[in-house]
Amino acid sequence: MKNANANNNDKGANKQASFQANNTAKNPATVGSKTANLKNNVQKRAQHLLIIDGASCASCVTKIEKTLRTLKGVKSAEMNFAQRTVMVVGNVLESTLISAIEIAGYNAKIDTSESEEQALDEKDEADAQYYKKLIRDMSIALLLGVPLMIYGLVIGEMTVTTSTERLVWFTIGLLTFGVMLFSGKHFYIGAWNSFKNHSANMDTLIASGTATAWLYSMAVVAVPELLPEMARHVYFEATAMIIGLINLGLALEVKARGKTSEAIKRLIGLQPKTARVIRDGKDIDIPIVNVLLNDLIRVRPGEKISVDGLVTEGHTAVDESMLTGEPMPVEKAKGDKVVAGTINKSGSIVFKATRVGKGTALA
Repeated sequence: MKNANANNNDKGANKQASFQANNTAKNPATVGSKTANLKNNVQKRAQHLLIIDGASCASCVTKIEKTLRTLKGVKSAEMNFAQRTVMVVGNVLESTLISAIEIAGYNAKIDTSESEEQALDEKDEADAQYYKKLIRDMSIALLLGVPLMIYGLVIGEMTVTTSTERLVWFTIGLLTFGVMLFSGKHFYIGAWNSFKNHSANMDTLIASGTATAWLYSMAVVAVPELLPEMARHVYFEATAMIIGLINLGLALEVKARGKTSEAIKRLIGLQPKTARVIRDGKDIDIPIVNVLLNDLIRVRPGEKISVDGLVTEGHTAVDESMLTGEPMPVEKAKGDKVVAGTINKSGSIVFKATRVGKGTALA
């Protein structure tokens, strides 16, 4: 009885499998669509774009890239220091990447923007807030540091010789500590994170220099009698000025990055918003964000090329001046590469998409 039931189940399963196979064979468009979607999903899983917070120098870039490359499944990791982003290629969980970067002493999050233009808008908004914070921190630090520096250069010496001077400099020391705590907090956090990971960066240099100057000055104020008279000099102005000026430098850097983003936005604006994709033998206009790898795309004379690809049909001349600066159109035939944003000048071509979305040369 059990054998009969097993045979019946096997026959039912075979019939169902046969029906599914026949149904799939009758709908090749479905197969193509599912295959394309699968390839696109694999591509998305293989590439991860992360936004990094806390990287302040070239050594940070090296450290982050080295940390990510040691993870199992990571094929490559390249950081764009100007944009504060890192592109990771490999089959690895996003949570694993974020955890590794946090252990290294930095903060990270996955870029979830649907387009490069949206990513730049989000980045510009974050940079604007960061710029305001840096200007505020710089103003507070220099508000204390500049008068102290002028006093030391013009009015008198910054030494401790009397009880009144001890009281005055102790008060200034507390104000300087407030500057360190408020305006320079990010430097000390970054230095501590680097110390925990047995490494050093720009934050380490700033934190150690300003903290040493402040501690020595407070020691002079607290126990001046233990030091020679010539060594009873305080350096509170150095601590405040260093923190203030470096925050100013960081603010100018953020401002310069903003101008770069504007130029990139103008460049991205050259890319068309839609593409004419050939699916099921028909030309369909769709948004470029929906273009999949290996899609066949038709481009007529005068139209812009939507994504990167290889020509499969036709012959034309393409204006690539926006990319290379060369004013003369470049001849394109079967097997030649075409780049997103360039202009098809003469003939009609069909090309296969090889890089889409943020993977294009224009992005």
